[in-house]
Amino acid sequence: MRSTVGASRDGRSAPHPAGPRRSGRLAQNLTVRLTVALAFADASIVVLALPQIVARLHASISGVTWVIMSYNIALIATAVAILLRGGRLASTRMLLAGLALFGLASLGCGAANSMAALIPFRCAQGVGGALVLCASLPMFASTARAGDSPLIGWSAAAAIGVAVGPAAGGILTQFFDWRSIFLAQAPVAAIAAALVSAVHVPVGTDGATDPAGDAAGSAGARGARIGSLTANAGLTLLSAGLIAALFLIVLELIDVWRLRPIAAAAIVTAIPLCTAIAERAVRGSSTAALGAGGAVLVAAGLLGASLPTHRELGWVTVALALLGSGLGLAFPGLTTAALAGAEPASRRAAKTVAARDAGILLGLLILTPVFVSQLHNAPNRALPAAARAVLTAPLPLLLKLSLIPGLEADYHAAPQSELPDFGPTFARASAAASPSERDALSALHARLDAIVSRAAAGAFRLPLRYGALFALAVLPLLGLSFARVRRASTV
Repeated sequence: MRSTVGASRDGRSAPHPAGPRRSGRLAQNLTVRLTVALAFADASIVVLALPQIVARLHASISGVTWVIMSYNIALIATAVAILLRGGRLASTRMLLAGLALFGLASLGCGAANSMAALIPFRCAQGVGGALVLCASLPMFASTARAGDSPLIGWSAAAAIGVAVGPAAGGILTQFFDWRSIFLAQAPVAAIAAALVSAVHVPVGTDGATDPAGDAAGSAGARGARIGSLTANAGLTLLSAGLIAALFLIVLELIDVWRLRPIAAAAIVTAIPLCTAIAERAVRGSSTAALGAGGAVLVAAGLLGASLPTHRELGWVTVALALLGSGLGLAFPGLTTAALAGAEPASRRAAKTVAARDAGILLGLLILTPVFVSQLHNAPNRALPAAARAVLTAPLPLLLKLSLIPGLEADYHAAPQSELPDFGPTFARASAAASPSERDALSALHARLDAIVSRAAAGAFRLPLRYGALFALAVLPLLGLSFARVRRASTV
C-alpha cells in the first residue's frame, strides 16, 4: 500500500488523512489553481497592453505580435523538452523553479524600454510558464479532494485564466500603463511560490507509477472516447480562433472605437463571466458534446463581432458572451479529454500545453498578415467617401483646400493601429472661421471620423471570420473521431 496520498485507478483521488494534512492539501490545491490560471492568463492579459506598446515602443502590428508569439514559442519548446525528458521530473521543484523564473522575467518585461529588450524576457517568461503548467497537473492530482477528478479542476483553472486575462489587463493599463501588466505578475508568482513552500505536500517524481500519472477522472474517462490526440488537435484549432477575439477585438475597442482601457475591460469581462457560468453548468457532460457545442458558440461569437460597422457596444458584448460561453464548454471539455491517459501527468500536461499554444501561434501567423493587409487597404475604402464629404461640405472652397494638407499629415502621423486625430487641423481652421463655418467644420470633423472608423472596422471583419472558421474546424475533427469509435464498437 502506498504511503503517499494519490489517485485511485479510476482517476478519482483517494481519501486523504483528516486534520492539518488535509487543510495543507486544500491550500496547496488552491495555490496550484492560482499558478495554472496565472500561466494560462499571460497570453491574454498582455493583449490589453498591445495598443500602448505599439505607440510607446514605436512598434508595428506585425512586430507587436511577437510579444505574444515569443512567450508561446518558448513555452512550446520547453514543453517539448519535458516530453523528451520522459516527464520524470520532481513536480514541486519544477513548479517552484518555474514560478521563480516567471516572476523574475516579468520584472524584466516591465523594465524593458524597447522591443529588442522585451522579447527575450518574454521568452524567459514562456520557459517559466511551461515549467509551471507541466508541474501543476501531478501536484493537482496529489492534492485533490476525495471523489474529485483533478483533470476537471486543472481544466477549469486553465479556462478561467484565459478568460480573465483581458479584463485584468484593461484595469491595470487604465490605472497605470502597459508595464504594470508585467510587473503585477511578479508578486503573484512570488506569493504562489511562498504558498507552495509553506503548505508543501510531498509529491514524488512524476513517473509512470506515480498516482498522479493515472489520474484520468470520471470526466476524463468519458472524454477518452474522442482520444487525447483528437482533443489536443481540437484545442489547437480552438486556440487559433480564440486569439482572434482576444487580440483583434481588443484592438478594435481601444484603437478604432476609442474606448479607454478600463471601458474595454468592462466589455471584455463578458468572456470570463460567461466562461465560469458555462463551465459550472455543464460539468460532467459528454466531452464530445461540450467540444462541439463550445466550438459553435465560439464561432458564433466571432462572426457576431465581425458584423458591426461602427461603435455598437451592446452587440459586441453579446458576441463576447457567446464566445465566453463557448470557451466555458469547449476548453475544459477538450482539455479534460486531452489529459486523460496513463502516461506520467507532466507528459500529458506538456502535450496539452504545447497543443494549445501551437494554436495561438497558428492563429497569429495566419490572421495577423490578413489583418495588416486589410488595414493597409482601409484608406482606399475611406478615401472616396472622405473626399465627397470635404467637397460637399457647406464651406468656402479655399477653406476646404486648406484642410487637405493638414488632414493628410494627421493621417500619416497616426500609429499603424490607431485612427488619425484630425482635431489639430480642424482646430486651426476654426480659429479664423466664422460661427457658421465653425459649425460646418465641426460637422465635417464628425463625419470624417465616422468614415475613417467605419473603414478601419472593416479591416477586422475578414480575420475575425477566419477565426470563426478555425473554431468550426473542430466539428469535423470530432465527427471523424466519433465515427471511428462507432465503427470500432460495432466490430
